Amino acid sequence: MVSFLGGLEAKRGGGEGEHPIDSHAVGSSPANTISREDVAFLYGLRSTGIPVRSNTRGPWEEKIRANLYPHEDLGEWHRERRSREGDVVVGNNIKLKWLRQNCGVAPQADAPGEELDRYTRAVALELFGTLIFPDISQNSIPAYYLELVSGNLNEVPDFNWGGATLACLYRALDRASMRFKVVTGPWMLLLFWAWSYLPVCRPEVAPIGGLGQPNLDSCVPFGRKWGEARSFERSQHRGAVENARDYLAVLNVEDINWFPYVLDRAVMPRVAQEGSIAEHVRLPLIFYHIVAYYYPDRCRHQFGLYQITPPPLPVSWDVTQNLLGFQHGTYRDRPDFATIFASAHAEWTDEAL
Repeated sequence: MVSFLGGLEAKRGGGEGEHPIDSHAVGSSPANTISREDVAFLYGLRSTGIPVRSNTRGPWEEKIRANLYPHEDLGEWHRERRSREGDVVVGNNIKLKWLRQNCGVAPQADAPGEELDRYTRAVALELFGTLIFPDISQNSIPAYYLELVSGNLNEVPDFNWGGATLACLYRALDRASMRFKVVTGPWMLLLFWAWSYLPVCRPEVAPIGGLGQPNLDSCVPFGRKWGEARSFERSQHRGAVENARDYLAVLNVEDINWFPYVLDRAVMPRVAQEGSIAEHVRLPLIFYHIVAYYYPDRCRHQFGLYQITPPPLPVSWDVTQNLLGFQHGTYRDRPDFATIFASAHAEWTDEAL
């Protein structure tokens, strides 16, 4: 996937020394970008609400007992990063194997509400750690994600999950453009987006039924289309990465499907249909230590708007570089990132909520 991203960078004229902030846009003139609207349609995640952040400090044993596993046999507990058989938490991460074995069995429909809530939290944690916010570990999930789903589950939809997912993807694209050796992020979102817009290595899929059912609050998103059985037999671009790069190099504006959701918009999840002017506002996308700025005015064509020359970026390159330098592993005491990025949170509150 990173090699393929290199092809996208070549298409843009990017490369060594380019500002990684440019990696959010794909194509030449007009450009295309992965927008908050795309996250809403492909994943069914809202792109407004409270920035995704919470306490990142432990200890986690009491919180795991209260929200996931209220039993005495909680298992081994190690603060070291080296994993051992039977561990629940390694460092500050919950082991995915333990979570699946002890919390991943669906209860009966008539089970007590507390049991259903614990199972719901376990499913949410696995989605966070493996699909929406995957990281390099691949076998564990940051324990502080539990803070996002503890307590009243009715408050979970109030978070800006779409913006957080897009922030993670933007950070990953930034790092790919800077030639990092290992890059992790929500690559499935990027893949679904590419298949929706670009005729490059796009598979054939069977039509999906049940769109809009049982209601717009719980129906499947557009991205489900690409989760069906796929066939690449008729794809003239299948094969090596170089084939995709060559095709991207000659891709024209008319080859892009600028409005992939227009025919199915009426049967998409309600969060995808309830767009607002905020989708076209420059603002920071926030996910804990990640702050990525969103500039939709650079790609107005995909929103059905006339493309004008965008004004100068409101954030200097020095600020962008500083934001890219923040990582969880940099801090031993797990700081409150809301304090570190106070100005970004204030900017989000002023312009987006």
